[in-house]
Amino acid sequence: MTMAEWACRRMGLGPTTHAESAVPQGAAPGWAKTSSLPDLFGTHPATSELWLVEAKGSRRLGLRPRIKGAKQLDIGALVPVTHQKVLCGTSLERRLFMMIDVEGLPKTGNSGGGSGGGSGGDSGDSTGEEALEQDDEALLELARSRMLTYLALTSLPRDGLRITAVGRPEEGSPARADLIRLLESDRATTELRRHVPPDAGDEAVRQQNGLDMLTGRLPGTDLMLGMSRRLYGACRALAYEERRVVARVRDERPKYLEELPREVQPADGTVARLPERQLSDRAYEERIAEVQEYLREVREEQRDDQLRSVRDGFTMGDRGSWMHLIDLAPRLALPREEGFLEAATADTYLAVEEEALDLDAEAE
Repeated sequence: MTMAEWACRRMGLGPTTHAESAVPQGAAPGWAKTSSLPDLFGTHPATSELWLVEAKGSRRLGLRPRIKGAKQLDIGALVPVTHQKVLCGTSLERRLFMMIDVEGLPKTGNSGGGSGGGSGGDSGDSTGEEALEQDDEALLELARSRMLTYLALTSLPRDGLRITAVGRPEEGSPARADLIRLLESDRATTELRRHVPPDAGDEAVRQQNGLDMLTGRLPGTDLMLGMSRRLYGACRALAYEERRVVARVRDERPKYLEELPREVQPADGTVARLPERQLSDRAYEERIAEVQEYLREVREEQRDDQLRSVRDGFTMGDRGSWMHLIDLAPRLALPREEGFLEAATADTYLAVEEEALDLDAEAE
């Protein structure tokens, strides 16, 4: 699904959402109760059209899984509004590659692709930025789609957090048309890092009009993730609002927990085990589905609060510093010098160890 989202974002799609965790605008009520849904959905900022995305992957992807994926996209009356279907297949042998099947040509409003398309590429980039600045719904969906990255960063040891300097492309430059930039060949990032001392902090990066991404390496992996201050602020606000949703559900529907065979933490601090009353798999799934459905209802009731809170967090993060957000001023890191290949958008960052990619391996 990560590869599928990356590919769709290259086609101009905004942030995506797991289909089982939310209901897209315009979907029929039966969406939440359907077991076989596409993996992801999102709204294209240039057309406001819903995209449904199914991701299939294996070591050697054949035709049968792709046929199954096409059937999952054919959900008929569940989405009566106009929508785009995209099937992404990822295969590992001999090298990582993708196959993308689109039902018809997507109306992205970007006829030029990444370069050479005149105003088409620029309009696609500016539409996304304008959406974040002006559209609270688009901002909320972006924050929701990046919550796993936010939670990963908050769970890392504080002494493992770093600041990575990422250049901000100039207006009118070809790089502004690229939703994802490879930083090894990014001139703006190279120039920024030349002017920022190795022992500098996030303030020095901002003084050079750069992006100061908070980054951290995921333990046990070859990956490093990161995000901008403004997106971190938005995700932090959304996390707070989600805790409010869960707290309300617990208060209003405690019966949902009565028959679940697990330990609970009472208010007095002691650990008590609920009566051993085993549920069948079907009854357990039905109970979980009830909880999730009520969570969606409460979340929808509190949506206006979430929109305001996420916008406030986004604005505060953009205007503040990392000290304001995490009460810490992480030191500057240069992942390229540590053997990482880097990529970034305006608000997200990803790096992978070059040695882990085996780029020089030749096919037999």
